[in-house]
Amino acid sequence: MRKIAIMLMSCMVLLLAACGGDKGNGNGASQSPAAGGESSASGNEVVTLKFYTNAKGEPGEPMMKIVEAFNAQSQNVKVEHVALVQNNDSREMLQKLDILAATDETVDVVLMNNEGYVLERAGNGMLYPLDEFYEANQIKPEDEFYRNPTYDGKHYAAMTDASFWYVALNENHLKEAGLEVPSFDWTWDDFREYAKKLKESKDGRFGAYFHTFGEYANLIAYTDFKNPQLKEDGTLLFDDPSFEYWFNLRRGMEVEDRSVRPLADVLAAKQHWATDFMNGTTSMMPIAMYSLDEAFLNEESYPRDFKITFAPLPRSSKDVEPGLTSIGGSFLTIHKNSKNKEAAFEFIKFATMEGAALSGRIPGWMKADGKAIVKELVGDKSNLVDVDALSATLFDDRVRTAGSSAISVPYQQQLKKVAEGGINKFMLDNTTFETARQFMLDEGQKVIKDNK
Repeated sequence: MRKIAIMLMSCMVLLLAACGGDKGNGNGASQSPAAGGESSASGNEVVTLKFYTNAKGEPGEPMMKIVEAFNAQSQNVKVEHVALVQNNDSREMLQKLDILAATDETVDVVLMNNEGYVLERAGNGMLYPLDEFYEANQIKPEDEFYRNPTYDGKHYAAMTDASFWYVALNENHLKEAGLEVPSFDWTWDDFREYAKKLKESKDGRFGAYFHTFGEYANLIAYTDFKNPQLKEDGTLLFDDPSFEYWFNLRRGMEVEDRSVRPLADVLAAKQHWATDFMNGTTSMMPIAMYSLDEAFLNEESYPRDFKITFAPLPRSSKDVEPGLTSIGGSFLTIHKNSKNKEAAFEFIKFATMEGAALSGRIPGWMKADGKAIVKELVGDKSNLVDVDALSATLFDDRVRTAGSSAISVPYQQQLKKVAEGGINKFMLDNTTFETARQFMLDEGQKVIKDNK
């Protein structure tokens, strides 16, 4: 009997310990930082988070610097990077992740390279909202980050790096054409005139370059509106006058001025976005900040004899106050199946706030010292880019975005494709704008209907 009593007492102790260690959050996820971990030397449990990105996971890559720093200072939570692709293709990575999520494979934290990807996955139920963790940590995200993707009133991602858009210009070409670096006052009409003068200053040169990215279907939609494809009442934006203006601007520059490489040639070449600008065959291009580490500071891949200077994105018209720009970026999210959501947020908080500057990119955290980071980022390569012009373009007091939209849908990327189809139809098929607009409205309505 004494042995039986001892056995019963032992069972009760184990049962109580098990219950005490399973403080859930009501969503099947453990809130204990020790959940799903392995023993450390001190006897504490260590959580190992599975972190998925489109990077290879090699030392020196931007997010890997943050992972290394987090692991060095964290005792109970460690991050393990999982590489799904070796070509940095974010679309391919997410496609593979979508398949992986249907299995029992552990997925804790996912890096997504634009807001549209976040909204798609939030809409299809892949992601877990961050609001409870923001509240527990007394964080008001709108006071912390440039962009805050929300779906159905909940926050689903924290911004890692802010990718400001600007116009990059070949400083030598500007001098040859007798042009000054544009100010915040210039408009897209001025941009067209600059492109003409830059082209005319030397035979065989284009004044400007537009790649195949969806933003080039109408950059004004990305600066002047909260949602580049939808109005705030949920209807399609494609009938806004800015689309007609932009489409005609693109055609005028290509057909009348011959100041840009024809879209048909760009599509046929299948070249990297940086090729024409970095080899000096074009003089300027609107582009986002990822251009710095991908090309502008990469002298090994892009040796050149010119310095790159910077200007703000042009205004849509003289009636619009200067300073509006598009700020994209990358975002960290928690997968709904993660069993370590609290630990996942611990890493996300570090990666997007106090540790964000370690990536060597401009953080999405507004309280970071952006100018100091730019100087550190450029380092001893100030012969390649104009540091003062870059800082002035990014951090002038007038710089602002249109803000986050009240309308968020999981099919945003599909609508972006519709806009791409519209500009391609207009430019390649030589249709009227009315035909292209009707195409976008019809195709956009199909997307909306198919997703209801």
